[in-house]
Amino acid sequence: MAAAVDDVVGAHRDLGELAYEALRLAFMPWQRERRLAKERERTRIARLSSGLNAAGLFHSLALRVDGSIAFWGSNCDGQAPPAGVDGEFVAVTAGAHHSLALQRDSSIACWGENNFDQAPPDGVAGDFVAIAAGYYHSIALRRDGSIACWGRNVDGEAPPDGVVGDFVAIAAGEFHSIALRRDGSIACWGRNAEGQAPPAGVVGDFFAIAAGAHHSLALRRDGSIACCGHNDDGQAPPDGVAGDFVAIAAGSYHSLAIRRDGSIACWGDNDEGQAPPAGVDGDFVAIAAGYHHSIALRRDGSIACWGYNANGEAPPGGVAGPFMLQDL
Repeated sequence: MAAAVDDVVGAHRDLGELAYEALRLAFMPWQRERRLAKERERTRIARLSSGLNAAGLFHSLALRVDGSIAFWGSNCDGQAPPAGVDGEFVAVTAGAHHSLALQRDSSIACWGENNFDQAPPDGVAGDFVAIAAGYYHSIALRRDGSIACWGRNVDGEAPPDGVVGDFVAIAAGEFHSIALRRDGSIACWGRNAEGQAPPAGVVGDFFAIAAGAHHSLALRRDGSIACCGHNDDGQAPPDGVAGDFVAIAAGSYHSLAIRRDGSIACWGDNDEGQAPPAGVDGDFVAIAAGYHHSIALRRDGSIACWGYNANGEAPPGGVAGPFMLQDL
């Protein structure tokens, strides 16, 4: 009798284990596909939001819906013409005192300070798909995955022969540059005094990057952020930042990240209110960080600004727009 009971119990256990295994096998592909879908969405938002707006040392700019560019803030070197610039632009970036814009024909327009040839008035011809500006240097990603560089190269941040590779995204700090490879790893060159640009690069599964004055950020596919470089103001915590983030930006000494819910997390120097520790609530789709100011594009096409505003680079009331959303 005892043996029969044991057989029945064992049979029920076997059926339970089989049912659990069947459920696990059915659930795992769905769970994996859900995770992959979230990762694809993060990548889409990060790539589309890149280049919609930009913040330099004391100026800001953003793409209008018609492809023209609006500027505000300091124009001491012609980097931010108050009347804006008409054209068919698809991305913008800002250095210390210069600005770049990627035209629909894949060439680059430049204006502002050009003491290191970082912003040639005649622009730069080429088959480019992305742009980035450091303090006094500029880099551009070609369609074939290689990178063109021009401007200051004292620290090797802008090698005249460019950088060969299979890159998909670029970022430029004060005197360093970083680029994201197709395999998710990062290449770095230029000044590395604070560990912001390790010559051996950074291995990981990243899909977006950002560079500040002396620090760098990289967004992982799981939504968390890796940081390296100068951290005296808490802008690049060595252990990174956990969260469900979809976009990142690095200022001189502060950092920003958009959460999936559209709110913004801030960390680092907040002396001018550029990185409020409590973050910024809203439905944001793109961000940019300057020297001591921050700007963010809302889903309704308007821009919010906070931080240092002595030159009008971050008007507290924001900028009405409407600005380009790139189908976000």
